[in-house]
Amino acid sequence: MTPFLWCAIGAAIGWIVGTVSGKSTYASRVEEVLVGVFGAFIGGEFLAAMVRGSKAVDPGFTATALALAVVGAIAMLGLLAVMRRAVGPLRNGKSRAVDRR
Repeated sequence: MTPFLWCAIGAAIGWIVGTVSGKSTYASRVEEVLVGVFGAFIGGEFLAAMVRGSKAVDPGFTATALALAVVGAIAMLGLLAVMRRAVGPLRNGKSRAVDRR
């Protein structure tokens, strides 16, 4: 049940970031939601398991896992923003470079 919760949290955070960022197209909004889901899943499942360590009494939903899911989604969305600045904006089509010699 908890992986579905991480997906919902990540999708919500991705949607909120897309709404706040302003100039979102459909493709970038979908990308932000998917990256948010990925980050929340990584944070809620894997980072929470690493924090728990060997004392894994309750591998399900905990407040720590929730906080790490939120942090993971925000971190991945921040990484997406950095990558977008480095690469540039999304384009509708590929531009072909013409080699004129």
